[in-house]
Amino acid sequence: MKTLMPIAALGLIATTSLCTPAQAQIFGGINGAEAQLQSRINAGIGSGRLTRQEAFNLQSKMRRIEALQARFRNSGGLNFRERNILNNELANLSNDVTFQLNDADTRWRNRFHRRGF
Repeated sequence: MKTLMPIAALGLIATTSLCTPAQAQIFGGINGAEAQLQSRINAGIGSGRLTRQEAFNLQSKMRRIEALQARFRNSGGLNFRERNILNNELANLSNDVTFQLNDADTRWRNRFHRRGF
C-alpha cells in the first residue's frame, strides 16, 4: 500500500502536466487565452514573420471569436457548452497562429519589398 501512493501521485502529476491547449485555456480563462493569442499575433506582425494578409486573416478570426463570446455573455453568461465552443475556437486559432508564424512567408522576404505594414 505504501508503494501504491507514490505511483498514484506520479500518475496524477504526469496527467496534469500533459494538458492539451484547450484544457490549458480553461485553466487560464478565456480572456487570458485571447490576450495571449493577441500578443502572439502582434509579436508576429512586429517581427515580420506574418505577412499583411496573414495578419489580417488572424485578426479577423480573433474579432469573430470576441463577437461570439460577447453574444454568449449577453445571453445570460457562459454555460459549459458555450465555454467548450469558445475554447475549441481559440485552440483552432492558436494552431493557425502557430502555422502562420512558422511557414516560409515573411513580410520582408525580399530586400526590395517596402518595409511598411
